[in-house]
Amino acid sequence: MTPKQQQVFDYIAQYQGTYGRQPTLKTIATHFHKSTTTIYQFIKTMEKNQNFKPSYSIGIIGYGIVGQAVEYGFHNYEIHTYDKFKHTETLEDVVKKSEFIFICLPTPIKSDESGIDLSIIDDNIAQIVKYTNGTNKMIVIKSTVVPGTTASYAKKYPKSIFCFNPEFLREASFLQDFVNADRVVIGASSDLVFRRLSSLYQSVMPTVPIFYTDSTSAEMVKYMANCYLATKVIFANEMYDICQYLGIKYEEVKKMVVADKRILDTHLDVTTNRGFGGKCFPKDLLALRAMAKKRKIDVSILDTVWKKNLSLRTVCDWEEIPFAVTKTK
Repeated sequence: MTPKQQQVFDYIAQYQGTYGRQPTLKTIATHFHKSTTTIYQFIKTMEKNQNFKPSYSIGIIGYGIVGQAVEYGFHNYEIHTYDKFKHTETLEDVVKKSEFIFICLPTPIKSDESGIDLSIIDDNIAQIVKYTNGTNKMIVIKSTVVPGTTASYAKKYPKSIFCFNPEFLREASFLQDFVNADRVVIGASSDLVFRRLSSLYQSVMPTVPIFYTDSTSAEMVKYMANCYLATKVIFANEMYDICQYLGIKYEEVKKMVVADKRILDTHLDVTTNRGFGGKCFPKDLLALRAMAKKRKIDVSILDTVWKKNLSLRTVCDWEEIPFAVTKTK
């Protein structure tokens, strides 16, 4: 290890000993008067030295698409995984060995469209807090939950640390989407909680924008994004039908429309199944719609999008996807 590497190594060790967490790249860069990119490259070189080892320990509860993406993104660190339906470590062992506990469990929509079923997360968190109460361990909820859910857990279990950190993954490219994220959103109750989780993310994706907000706003970010994209799909289908009636090519029209820099060329393709399906868009639109209706908020746009989707969609595939729908009695 060179003298300069030793200085950086010693600074990181001293900082972690003082604050109980690693410094962010920005903090290190400021201390040594360097750019974050330079520090990132410097640390990557140091990691090749056997004397420099990352110290993060990460627990993953639920090993579906989201859980696998978290493991892939943080694979250089100590990873512990629990999944009820797979051969993994026990829940107790994972929580006890981990500093960050990522909740990556399903939140299926109820078949009567009255909201989402949180029972899987409820049951797991009730067990997890037995080992996180009174500690610095952080429960990071990545499962999509309606706004206010994380705050309700924090209120119910005040001796544990909670934050919400939504995922923005496409099923076809979920691993690469995690490491090539557009942004990271952290909904935390304090600046310290934010900085700890931000430090973890910056260590693997130093140039990605990280947003700090409260947990309820972070939850709403995920729903607003997916509901907007679902609405865009239905809009595209309607434009397609108009083009068909006029005897013109939708793809040609779309190519010229998306040349406008304000209109991104995503979610404007019209498939043979029409409308939108899969797990996320139907589940998230219905969940937000149900929450709003319970509070007597007018969401007529979401009503119209869902009604039109059902009229267009030839296959309601979300009904057959495991953990996408909970049958209500």
